[in-house]
Amino acid sequence: MPIKKILLPNKEIRWEATDRFPGQGDKKIRRRFEKKVDAQEFLDSFKLRKREALLPTSNKAASDVEGTSFNAEADYWLKKKGGDFTNGYFRVINPGLNKIRKLYGHYPISKFTPGLLFEFRLMMKNQELSQATQNRYVDLVTRIINFSFKQKRINANPCLGYEKGRESQEEMKFWDEDEVKTFLTFVHRKYPRGSEKRWIYCLYLMALETGARARELWGFKISDIPANGTKIKISRQSLGGSRFEATKGKDSRFVPFSLGLREELYSMLSHEIEEQAFERTLFVSKVNTAIDHDNFTERIYRKDIYECGLRQIRFHDLRHTAITLCSIQDMGNTSYRTHRLHF
Repeated sequence: MPIKKILLPNKEIRWEATDRFPGQGDKKIRRRFEKKVDAQEFLDSFKLRKREALLPTSNKAASDVEGTSFNAEADYWLKKKGGDFTNGYFRVINPGLNKIRKLYGHYPISKFTPGLLFEFRLMMKNQELSQATQNRYVDLVTRIINFSFKQKRINANPCLGYEKGRESQEEMKFWDEDEVKTFLTFVHRKYPRGSEKRWIYCLYLMALETGARARELWGFKISDIPANGTKIKISRQSLGGSRFEATKGKDSRFVPFSLGLREELYSMLSHEIEEQAFERTLFVSKVNTAIDHDNFTERIYRKDIYECGLRQIRFHDLRHTAITLCSIQDMGNTSYRTHRLHF
């Protein structure tokens, strides 16, 4: 049996994966894991390595592939295809491309076999990156190498045979109404009205009321706050600094905007509502520079979630929460009203 359940003396359970080295008699390899799925993934990776070792190769193809590094092919791909990419696509691929370049940039293309890609995905899993992110990063590698193969820069495609991991449907998380109220009560006390950090509370409140995406919140301007009505228009997203572009769907849309949220924002801005300030973004740092979302998430949001003691969810899941609670309200559950979230 390749995977065996092991009960340790301290009563903990481990899963032992066992396989044999090719061509070495009875020599075995054994590894133990806390989860059965990790043991299975290790075996799958090891079997891929064994199959790759047995595959016949063309001397000419091997020579051509060995002669170029991943960095060289990535540079060629960006040079030829980069002009077709949108700013949004660059923003999505840059973290993955930088990670791959740092880890494997100097590797010859021939080393990017299905086995290596599988191990790369396991490493990302251990770093608690989502299945979707794992697939996106690996897909970037295969896309670059496939492009080089189609352009006949290499005579063999070492990535053939790699299969993506299955993406879990449990990626989307959200809070229920009680958790939302608990969180807003906590941040209301942590960032009280009149303090210089009250904008953080207002940001969370706006995210949970409107369901806007993070970059849409960072791109929202003071001039976008309506003087009356119960809707606001979302028409842009921030690219950082003073750069903006259309929303993800390219079209503007209207989202809920309560009287309580309007009052909170005006209270936050009461000391600086001047005509020349209306065209700046609503949320800026204390030195009036654009806020970096990744930095905000790492230094503020995650800390607030931890201190509050709630289930850990991503900042993007605040959008899922807003949409879910609004859907419940639309279906007739009148217990949830956004104005009840204000203090």
